[in-house]
Amino acid sequence: MHIFELRLSNYRNYAQTTVRLDRGLNLFVGENAQGKSNLLEAIYLLSTLRSSRASTDADLVRRDILDSEFPIARLECQVERSAGNLHLEVAIVGRTTDPQHRAGKRVRVNGLPKRASDAVGQLSSVLFTTLDIDIVAGPPLLRRRYLDMMVSQVDRGYLRAMQKYQRVVQQRNSLLKRIAERQASSSELSFWDQELAHASGTIMHARAEALGHVAVQAAFHMDRLSDGQDSVSVTYRPSIGGLDESDSPIDDTEWTSRMLRALESLRAREIGAGSTLAGPHRDDFHVEINGFSAGPHASRAQQRTAALALRLAEASYLRKVLADDPVVLLDDVLSELDARRRRGVLEFLDSFQQTLITTADPDRVRDIMTRAAGRFVVQAGAITRFEGE
Repeated sequence: MHIFELRLSNYRNYAQTTVRLDRGLNLFVGENAQGKSNLLEAIYLLSTLRSSRASTDADLVRRDILDSEFPIARLECQVERSAGNLHLEVAIVGRTTDPQHRAGKRVRVNGLPKRASDAVGQLSSVLFTTLDIDIVAGPPLLRRRYLDMMVSQVDRGYLRAMQKYQRVVQQRNSLLKRIAERQASSSELSFWDQELAHASGTIMHARAEALGHVAVQAAFHMDRLSDGQDSVSVTYRPSIGGLDESDSPIDDTEWTSRMLRALESLRAREIGAGSTLAGPHRDDFHVEINGFSAGPHASRAQQRTAALALRLAEASYLRKVLADDPVVLLDDVLSELDARRRRGVLEFLDSFQQTLITTADPDRVRDIMTRAAGRFVVQAGAITRFEGE
């Protein structure tokens, strides 16, 4: 899979730009705050329909048009892939005073309007950033996001289950509060428990399956990147507990049953708290480096290498499930690595059809400059091809 043309209109700091990309390695050079990260964010948004950085859709629309009557950003790409060529379009509508213009995203796949759940993963990508270290050392929310963004690109049933789960949790939490206030009966929970458990079973089974692959690949890459000096292990920690080598649910039906039992045991506590206390929204996975918890015990260099290993494992997982290469995006990551780790990352990524790399310090990545199929300069929201040495 590779993108051969990308168009951005009124997106972030891009007024209008079209860039034709090459197979293989594409290098984008520019000073900070010129639009390099925005470019990779746009591609990742086309893959996942979610921004890697913005908190609202309005943040994605170019500031100069936010106060216009109809502020809208457009992203468009042409993709060659084994499943057939793809024309993908996303329109992002900012806040507007006209009630007929609803803010949000509109999606077209090969010219046809699609729901978000049907468009996610049509273009598959993996995004490496300098903030990836937080996947290893940060809060569980970031590890859940890592899983969700990865699995959603290969499993539309997972994405639909996530959407349903979020709606059910809201409804169930509202009911729990009303029960605590004696405005409803606890018998009303039975329906919502079934709905919650069914969606949870789909989600937790998919997470366990994905992490099974990621754990093996991350261990391989950690060993290779550290020249055998460090090891990493990844273990799924569902909030309902009970997952180890001798006691692991084998399918979504068994996960559903396990979730129902957890809800039954937690009922009194949940009514008291007015909140759902178990389920995918409280899951985590544990990362250990050299046998110790990665957060408090590993050095920053070890955490950074483990985060890289997780992203490389993600790329491997997407390739395996899709039987096609994801587009690999590295946002100013390689300049932070020493020459050995940089070489190890590039040797693995050389096998992928397309990689986009950004840097603000070309002197640190001269070896990449010479091997890049496409070289570009990014300045003030404009992208130009660079043909020099």
